[in-house]
Amino acid sequence: YAAGVFDQDDNEVYVLGAAGEYHDYGNLPLAAVQEGELGERVRLCLQSKQNTYAADYITLYMHSSGYEAAIYFKNVEYIEDIQRQLLEVFLSSVSIGYENVNLFHQLRNAAFRDWLTKLPNRTEFINMLDRVQPESGSDFDTVALIDISHFSDINDGLGQEAGNLLLIAVAERLQSFFSGRAKLARIGADVYGIIGAVDLVTVDKINQVFASPFKAGDHTLPVSVSIGICRLLESTSGLNVLKHTNIALNRAKKSITCNYEFYAPEMEERTTWRLQMIRKLRNDFSERRLQVWYQPQVDLISEKVVGMEALLRWPTAEGEYISPSVFVPLAEYSGLIIEIGEWVLEEACGKLHCLNRLGFEHIRLSVNISMPQFRDPQFLDSIKTIIAEQQVSPSNLELEITESVVMDEPQIVVEALRDLKMSGVQVAIDDFGTGFSSMSYLQQLPLDRLKVDRAFVNEVELGKSAFIAETIITLGQKLGLRTIAEGVENREQAKYMSKIGCDEAQGYLYAKPMPYEQLVEFLYRHQSSDNQH
Repeated sequence: YAAGVFDQDDNEVYVLGAAGEYHDYGNLPLAAVQEGELGERVRLCLQSKQNTYAADYITLYMHSSGYEAAIYFKNVEYIEDIQRQLLEVFLSSVSIGYENVNLFHQLRNAAFRDWLTKLPNRTEFINMLDRVQPESGSDFDTVALIDISHFSDINDGLGQEAGNLLLIAVAERLQSFFSGRAKLARIGADVYGIIGAVDLVTVDKINQVFASPFKAGDHTLPVSVSIGICRLLESTSGLNVLKHTNIALNRAKKSITCNYEFYAPEMEERTTWRLQMIRKLRNDFSERRLQVWYQPQVDLISEKVVGMEALLRWPTAEGEYISPSVFVPLAEYSGLIIEIGEWVLEEACGKLHCLNRLGFEHIRLSVNISMPQFRDPQFLDSIKTIIAEQQVSPSNLELEITESVVMDEPQIVVEALRDLKMSGVQVAIDDFGTGFSSMSYLQQLPLDRLKVDRAFVNEVELGKSAFIAETIITLGQKLGLRTIAEGVENREQAKYMSKIGCDEAQGYLYAKPMPYEQLVEFLYRHQSSDNQH
């Protein structure tokens, strides 16, 4: 007995199973079988696509799911008609069964294989990680994730077909380079996974794979990548290993110095802490636990209060306050800064209206604006709506932006500020001198005020000059802008800043940030003091 199967993928006939005198032929190509009689009779059956009932042998033809098979029996007795009918019913049942097996095989491939590159997919990659845990004694102790940089640009610019050809080319080169020494997978749209030995799965070796361009149809494309690497030093689930490696990959994608990162436990701790803090910030904001405080700004010569800066405060249940340097980046990272920023502006403008009604009609309100707010399509309209609803004069509102915001997307910022300037709103650059401003954009910005960063004010010492502070103030004067010094804490700093031409100041020498009720008391006391003079 022998069964031959014709595989359409490589146009070859294989012996699927064999018994008796043919038992050594199992899994061999039919061309390798020495029995010429056997090969000839099987080929004839496959060509005629019919059963053959001869005096000393039978060949039965079967086809299903794109495959053809011939079953050969030697030295059989005479087959009666009823037996032939039963055989054909049997063949029909086997064909249906084979279709089901083939369908199951296809479904399994769809579940565990990437349809494009034919590599294992994310699900199978996790299974592979589960099978190579440290206790298994495997040499596969290092995992890497490789992300193709700016892959979406290739799809957008050259089309999805070029993108698909590139993905296939990358898969083929990875397979060729590691040639069975590592386990490979495509676990995302443009992300590949590698499992292998620590001396094989290295940054240098992976970068070698991408050192030369890839052919994608008619295009030759240079490819840069980000790499996250994790060592399998202790037993954990495949899903956890993938998560750890992905944390390293995400950090690598944000790095400006290198294209790789190795996983360390503190990365996950930092990520967990960030998510917890964002969740707490979102919860406290929705329950109105955040506060807006105000720090007065004074004229350096008269020391009269001319303005106030609105500052966000986040109190804890223990009566402490979380630093803005901690929570503002979290708010920006999560996108919550848009809602919080709008609330701060609305809250502060509401208090400015109250101060106007109390007789403080010419006080200026400064509010910080972040880059995510500028990107918000509703940003300009929301500011104009708040000004109208809170019934404040646009000229009494000043928006503060940092240099980094300007340089992030200068055109968006310039256009938005020009629109606001036409509405009467004032504009200041905060922390001036700490970034890398382009003078061309500085001249384009519709500015009213430069704020000298506290770091340069702190340079003021007895008998010494603060060169950078002087330079900023001179620049402001040349551009026709007023200047304000931040972080003024003593009389010597105040006198020096006034001497070099600075117009205004803000700092602990005059007042600390305070809640609105204390601000009102401060302004009344300050007003009484001015009247006495």
